[in-house]
Amino acid sequence: MSEKTAGRTREKWVDDVKVIACILVVLGHFFQSMTKANILPENDLYGWFNTTIYYFHVPLFFICSGYLYQKYSKVNSVGSWCKNVAKKALALGVPYATFTTATWVLKKVFSSSVNDQIGGLGNTLLLHPTAPYWYLYALFFIFLVTPTFSSVKSAAVGLIVALAAKVLILTGGDSVYAVSTVLSNEIWFVIGMSICSFNVQLKGRKIQGTIFGLLFVILSIVVYTAKISGSAISFAIGLLACVAVIMMVAGFEEKFGRGMKLLAKYTMPIFLMHTLFAAPLRSILMKIGIENAVIHVVLGLVISFSGPIIAAWIMKKTKWLEFFLYPNKFVKVNVILLNKASKKYL
Repeated sequence: MSEKTAGRTREKWVDDVKVIACILVVLGHFFQSMTKANILPENDLYGWFNTTIYYFHVPLFFICSGYLYQKYSKVNSVGSWCKNVAKKALALGVPYATFTTATWVLKKVFSSSVNDQIGGLGNTLLLHPTAPYWYLYALFFIFLVTPTFSSVKSAAVGLIVALAAKVLILTGGDSVYAVSTVLSNEIWFVIGMSICSFNVQLKGRKIQGTIFGLLFVILSIVVYTAKISGSAISFAIGLLACVAVIMMVAGFEEKFGRGMKLLAKYTMPIFLMHTLFAAPLRSILMKIGIENAVIHVVLGLVISFSGPIIAAWIMKKTKWLEFFLYPNKFVKVNVILLNKASKKYL
């Protein structure tokens, strides 16, 4: 069997970390759009915030994905690899293609008022994915080349290989996007797998997490104000931030209330659809002559979260629309593979 059949329970710290990462992704895209549209000033506070969150918000997603992959999957043979690739192609490919296409259409329709133009649909889907969907694109290729670890020793080897890949990309890397994105982000994914393989105890470390968090904030301010740059520095600071966030979230998880639980339920829809709601709203407000920054910020942030939640609720009620969010709920890869296998021997 390629899926572990042991009782699967939700990992609260993983849910909470994904919520934090998702909130930061939304805020990053939102404030970028506000400054590019000249609704908000591009001052040092914005510059520091935008630079700082990009050190770690998407790496947190990769870490969570790696942890869940190692904990609940077993991919160590050709058969299990084929099954896993088929599942991920469906689970990631359908929402990726759907919402990338939706974004492409909107950018073409509102081409006169969008902040960033977009290329051809084929180029965007296959070669140069747009934000935020590049994460799904990168994650699929990572699944394509990463087996699960069978032991602590194999996890250690995996970490070394992933670190070597990161060093390779830091020293020049590859110009092919699919290759470079795997080399760059494999380390985050493998760190998540290693947390599971090494059975790292995260709870009870909120003090250490808080200390790391304060150190991260101080270092990020120093790096920004001193205009220090470099991929190696970004990686080191990002690693410190990820450790701090995970430790603090695991340590304080009992303090999180219903709001975090609600957002955890809708992390995927918010991630996929926040720009599809915020960008058109901004364009409409500008076209009707509303340029007040407060109105744009309040309405923009509200629609960035509430819009996807309402849309996901409607999609669930209509059943078939939910396929574009969670295709694996409707198409069982196991059945497809078994049918193909049975036809082969008939």
